[in-house]
Amino acid sequence: MTSLADQILERLDAGQILNRRELQLDADYDSVGRTLRQLIKDKRVERVARGQYRKATTGKRAPITGTIADAIARKVSRSKRNVFLRRDFAPLGSYDAIGRALRQQAKNGQLVQIGYGLYAKAEVSPFTGKPVPIVGIKKLATEALGRLGKKVAPSSFEDAYNRGRSTQVPTGRTITVEDRIRRKIGYNGNYVVLERAR
Repeated sequence: MTSLADQILERLDAGQILNRRELQLDADYDSVGRTLRQLIKDKRVERVARGQYRKATTGKRAPITGTIADAIARKVSRSKRNVFLRRDFAPLGSYDAIGRALRQQAKNGQLVQIGYGLYAKAEVSPFTGKPVPIVGIKKLATEALGRLGKKVAPSSFEDAYNRGRSTQVPTGRTITVEDRIRRKIGYNGNYVVLERAR
């Protein structure tokens, strides 16, 4: 009969991250926990985040800590996205734990909250010493609206300027949205204006 440790290792393909509840083994919860702890001690399995594991890799690798904030930091740094929804991090822990970890990342300057449940990749400004998004507010808002499933279009100001009906250069802070939206998107008191498409 295959040992519990071997059953766990079979389900953890190299590089694949599995949640503990996805293991579905014929053993009680405590036995699985003890076996996972032993596999981690033997350096055959790595704990990526709370309740998430993968097969240990050989070679040099930065040590993986088990906090949700660290898991969020890794996810943000590896992603090509600028905007993250709170639900992007839902598999990493409970609702409250994710909230605490996101606040910690905002305090550390890696993220900036740009709206309810919306976060942007950030860096510390050399001028103010405060965290600011790494891209402009219009790009952030457009990406955020796209991630929320909203269609955007050029604003009435941009349309008038492009058609030659106005000489006033648009600020880019107004975005036309085809659907109704009540969110505010911005940071540090700077928000985009969302106008409804006609």
